[in-house]
Amino acid sequence: MKSLRYGRWRRLAAGWPAVGLALATACVAGALLSCGREQPEIREEPAKAADVPTVRIRLPVDNPVEITTTRGYRLSVDGEVVSRSNAHLGETTVRRSGGRWRFNSMEVPGGRAVLETDLGGFIRVNGVLYRGTVHLVPEGGDGFYVVNHLDIESYLAGVLPRELYANWHIEAYRAQAIAARTYALYHMSNRGSAHEFDLGATQAWQVYGGFSAENERAWKAVRSTQGMVVAHGPEGREQIFQAHYSAACGGRVNPVEVLYSAPQGTPMTGGQECNDCRGSSRYRWDPVRISKKEMHAALLGTYRSTERLDGISEVRITSQTDWGRPLHIEVADARGESIRMRAEDLRLSLLRSRSPAARRLYSMNVRIRDLGNEIEFTDGRGFGHGVGLCQWGTQGKAEDGWQAEEIVRFYYRGAKIFRAY
Repeated sequence: MKSLRYGRWRRLAAGWPAVGLALATACVAGALLSCGREQPEIREEPAKAADVPTVRIRLPVDNPVEITTTRGYRLSVDGEVVSRSNAHLGETTVRRSGGRWRFNSMEVPGGRAVLETDLGGFIRVNGVLYRGTVHLVPEGGDGFYVVNHLDIESYLAGVLPRELYANWHIEAYRAQAIAARTYALYHMSNRGSAHEFDLGATQAWQVYGGFSAENERAWKAVRSTQGMVVAHGPEGREQIFQAHYSAACGGRVNPVEVLYSAPQGTPMTGGQECNDCRGSSRYRWDPVRISKKEMHAALLGTYRSTERLDGISEVRITSQTDWGRPLHIEVADARGESIRMRAEDLRLSLLRSRSPAARRLYSMNVRIRDLGNEIEFTDGRGFGHGVGLCQWGTQGKAEDGWQAEEIVRFYYRGAKIFRAY
């Protein structure tokens, strides 16, 4: 296994804070606790190198927020401790108004609030347990959002069970760990300290379920691949990349151009035949019909340029892969006005509009037919964008005896596996 020595990652790794939680030793005035301790089962963590980076995950929670801890805690606002105790934090509702935090009946003026818990403890946010620390970040007016700071290996243990089925092969889990770690580190290196978080916790990023999601299979995969990532580039100057993955490619791995323009020679050029995802119920799926009126309304919510269209008369494929998967489309009205977009963006717009029919449009690896008032998406294949690692294909290959490293190299063609830390 090579060590990752190129400059960009070394700069990224330098100076990352170690994950350490303050030990509160006594109750102080203003504590928000009820006495006693709440201690769920602690799953073993892997041994970590000193330079394992901390990742910042924005949690999908709405205000107000309910928080508790399972052990002693320390609550700070703008770096000043406002409450601490060696007993667990009881149920606390967090609100914000007029530049002041409200923790149950306690009001504190200021900006960022940080909740830490004693070593071995966890923080519960809206019913979900998390490792690490929780940051409450003000956002305009009376709003705020919640960011979980924790080491990346523990983060991955909360990702894998949300991305894969619990009974899937350990080699599928190991391959997913390598891809997910690479994806996370890429975003960490590109967003940097100018942003308050590195990734979200939903399908728009990687699904993350915190400590509540962890299981032993995930930890086994994380331990056995600790620090392992994929990278590409000239010898000695390799770099990590945005290692995309999806549920099922439908028989052929798609190029990254499905999502965005990219330089030639990246490890996600696609084209690999992948029939190991046949186990997915979305390997092939039934035709979906969506009215042109519904499609126009969905695009109006995403593309301002759609306002110049007087409805939708036609949907034309303007570019596609060698195997017929639409890459770009034009949406036109009866007057000849048109807008061009990626086919995948049309699907995402329909999904955001909460169109009932769009929930069955599992990918844009389809044929498009005009039925007058409706567009039919037929010959549907796969689930998701189909770029990079295919999760159902990974499981199929693992069942056939492939090792994680072989699987990763298959889906990210030409990439090399390194140990980043």
